[in-house]
Order: sequence, then structure tokens, then C-alpha cells
Amino acid sequence: MNAIFLQVDQLGAKWLGCYGCAAAHTPNLDRLAADGILFRNCIVNNPVCMPSRAATITGRSSQHNGVPYNGWELGLDLPTYPQLLQRHGVQTFGVGKFHLECHGRDAHNDVHKYGFDRAETTEDIRAGDWLDWVRTTCPQHYEKALSTVWSMPHLEHYGPENYDLRDDLQHARRRYPRQEVVPLTYPSVIPEEACQTHWVVDRSIAFLEERDPSRPFFLKASFVDPHDPYDPPPRFLDLIDEASVPLPLQTDDPALLEALTRFRDIPFVKRFAGMTPEQWRTKRRYYLASLAFIDEQVGRLLQWLKDSDLDDTTAIIFSADHGDMTGDFGIPSKGAWHFDACCRVPLLVRVPGVPASQCEAMVSNLDVFPTIMDVFGMQHDVPLEGCSLVSESDLASRTDATLVETFGSYACMDQACRARSVFTPSARLTRFGDGSGMLFDLERDPDENTNRFSDPAYSAMRVQLERTMLELIDRQDTPLPNRNRHPTALH
Repeated sequence: MNAIFLQVDQLGAKWLGCYGCAAAHTPNLDRLAADGILFRNCIVNNPVCMPSRAATITGRSSQHNGVPYNGWELGLDLPTYPQLLQRHGVQTFGVGKFHLECHGRDAHNDVHKYGFDRAETTEDIRAGDWLDWVRTTCPQHYEKALSTVWSMPHLEHYGPENYDLRDDLQHARRRYPRQEVVPLTYPSVIPEEACQTHWVVDRSIAFLEERDPSRPFFLKASFVDPHDPYDPPPRFLDLIDEASVPLPLQTDDPALLEALTRFRDIPFVKRFAGMTPEQWRTKRRYYLASLAFIDEQVGRLLQWLKDSDLDDTTAIIFSADHGDMTGDFGIPSKGAWHFDACCRVPLLVRVPGVPASQCEAMVSNLDVFPTIMDVFGMQHDVPLEGCSLVSESDLASRTDATLVETFGSYACMDQACRARSVFTPSARLTRFGDGSGMLFDLERDPDENTNRFSDPAYSAMRVQLERTMLELIDRQDTPLPNRNRHPTALH
């Protein structure tokens, strides 16, 4: 068996057609869902980029993997599932966004140490392997690509030549300015064939074509989009009918509005404070267009597998690191705002020989590690916090609740902006670091509009969810891996 893990950045489950979004254009992902297992309730352990990705690759939550928030880098003291696959003779390939090290470190971060035989990276900042590929493969588009690169101090010493890229970047930005329609939203100036999304699949296919066909392979193909800025190629905007894009959720509940005031002064959130619902709808159209671009490229990779007679021997997992509020309750992006849009992500798993189905169980990105090991039929002794998603016994024995923890929001590390939540099929409880919180009765209030945290009528529900939260925290605290334990250590 082979396996491919397709990961996208900042995609909530509610935005795919197979999860009920009428405005989405995701035919390839919808087909993958129909052929595999669609998990309706996948809740990420920490809905921020670096912590979520560290949790996925180690199978351990933030307090154990050492990555509580963006800026904390994943060390080498925990085993990753690619490392285990390597030890069992599997070829491991990685293309795209990894974000296990800081964007401020370098444009060419080395992720081989996490268990990848071959890897090429492109991160949010857009400098690195993708930009270098554009320069050498389609130089006519290089300056357009360069105009999208984030300004970073390390661009002063770019690449092995230590070239100062900063003046070239400013010149490219002047020549190809962004045509912004709303904040952080504009059509791409880069032709489709040179975009990051297209590059991820191009390089993924190249790695697989160059593999040793006598050995199994694992590929992680990780897309940067639909992360902001939302800048799809114009063709994909034509696939999204703006009138069918839902407006963001709003509330007039005083208790919920009070809970949300803690985030209003965060500078990134304040950038969007004046946006109208219709402006958010425009932003959401661009977001969905970026997703449509990803869907087309996923289809191209799946078709290549079929044409290469690998379809029947390759498991596919599709998911995201976290969601995106896209304006619900006036909030952008991701952070300690533990709502459905931010924490529930798509999870599609297609394994040859496993019947198609839909699963309502509460699952997590912590389950990816044991699932991949199960797909390859590999035994290991690494203590993990998740369960295999293709094992009926594992799914049947798990608690129908998931724990979410966030230790900061856009550089705000105040206690009030830290949050811990427990998600169940019928309710959700959030406790902020200052002792306040949110409680939603999802059976009566599926849109999370009314905060029942201090409502006496819901005191029994709150007590029960707090008890569940403590149980999940206790279960989270499993021993660290026995990597350095000597066989004679019997006391």
C-alpha cells in the first residue's frame, strides 16, 4: 500500500460541496468523499498553523510536542510518522507548506529531518523552492511571482548565493501592484501554471515519477491556499456565484458579544472591523475560488494515479490544519475563537478495499498519525493521543468528544485570549484563560448564536462538559515516547 496526505491551509469543513456548501465548486473532492469515508466532525486540536501541523505529524497535542503557538518550532525529541515510515523502508516525499519552522528563519527551511527523503517547500512568504522554480522554469513570470513575496529580513541573504532580494522585490511590487477589492483579497497576477497551487501538484507528480517502483511510497502534498491573502487566478472566480455565497453569521446575544470583546483590540482583527456583510461575501467568493483551484489540481493528481495504475494501491487522506472564520461574528481567519468555522475541518479518507461511508464520530487531526501507520500495516510503540480512523474497533471505543486548546491569537498571549474547549455532537463549551467562557446548545442553536455559559438553565450541561474536558485533559497526558529507554530499565 502507498499513501498520499493532501493538506490545505485554513479550510473549514463547511466550505466543501460534500459538506453542504451550495456555493462551492469542488467536484473532485466531492467524488473523493463519495468513494471514501467522509468524517463530518473532525475537530483540530489547536486551530493555528504551526501547532496544528506539529500535532498532526507527531500525534501529540501542543503541550507535549512543544509547539503551543506560531513561532515555537518543532524539535526532534518526538518521532514523526514519516520517520517511522522511513525506518520501515517506505519512500517519503513532501511538497508544499510544512510550517514546522518559522517563516522568519529562512526561505529554504530544511524539513528532511522530520522524515522526508525528498522535499521541496513553499510557505506563506512565497520565497523558497517555488519562487526558484518559477525563475528557472518559467522566467517570464518570475517578476510577477516575486511581487507576491512577503518582506522578510532574511531576504537580504537569499539562497546559496546570499543575494539581496529586497530591491528586486520592491521593484516587482511597483510593476505589478495588487488590485485589492477588499482587504487581503485580489485576483492573482500570476498565471495558473506558475502559481503555488499548480506547482505543488507538478512537483508531487515529478517525485512519484522518479520514485523506486519496487518500494511503497508516502507523499505529503500540502497547499498554501486558501490561506489569506485570497488571490485566486481570475478563471476560478467565474465558477463561484457570489449571490449564492452565504453571508457571515451574526449575533445580537449580549453574552456572546461580551465574550468576543476580548479579541476586538487585536491589531489583525481590527483591520477588518469596518467590513460590511457584503464585503465579507466578496472575500468569501475569492476564498471559494482559491478552493476551486485546489480542487482542480487535486483532480489532476488523482487522474495521474489512475493513469499510472496506482489508484487501487494508494490510500488518500485529505484535510486541513484549521478553518477560517471568514467574517462569522466579525472575526477573520483563525485563533482562540473556537467556533465551528475555525475548528471543524474536512477529513476525507479513501483506502482501497474499505467501503465508502460517512462517519459522525468526533475525530481529530491527532488521528492522522495512527491512521497512516494502520494503512501501511506497521506496528510501533510510540504513545499517541489519537486512534486509527480505518479501525472500526478504535472508532467504537473512543469518547465522542474532542479537546481543543489555543494559547494565543495573532501575537496576543494574554490569558484572556487563551482558550480550551470541548466539542461534542450536541454541545460545545469554551473556557477562556480568565475564567469566562462560552456554551452552545448545538441541537437548538447550530449556528452558535447564543452563549449559555452563565445561563442557570444550562448549569447541568456546563458541569457535564467541564467534567468531560477534565477527562480529556487527563487522557492527553500519556507518557513521552520511550526512545531513550534502556531495555534494562525495570525500576
